Amino acid sequence: MTGSFGTFSFLLDDPAAQKRPAVVIPIDPHYRSRCDEARRFVSHHLGFRLPARMPPVITPFRSLHLIRCLHAYDLHRARVGERGIAAVLIDPRALTMSLGEWRDHTWRRQARDWPNEGIALVEGGYLRLLLEG
Repeated sequence: MTGSFGTFSFLLDDPAAQKRPAVVIPIDPHYRSRCDEARRFVSHHLGFRLPARMPPVITPFRSLHLIRCLHAYDLHRARVGERGIAAVLIDPRALTMSLGEWRDHTWRRQARDWPNEGIALVEGGYLRLLLEG
């Protein structure tokens, strides 16, 4: 059987294997999807019907967060600093804050974290979104 996450081979020569098939799945970034696909195939072979896997749902809050992370990534690539990122994505007052206030503000942490999350998304995190939501 060939699925979207690889090829599965089942040796069902032994009568015991036909009643209780086993699958070996490598532990890699796609093991959950491979496991779901193998479970579906084995269940179908045994005569069971499984409901279709529910696609992961991205909530509106999560969607807004992901958009901000990607926008912060773009700003980071354009060599915009943390204050500039915060000013564009959160509030323009970030540019006029005193150094002491800026140092302890949550906007600074967000302006530092969002580009890193954007980098992770661009470097393969999109696949994780498809698999886990």
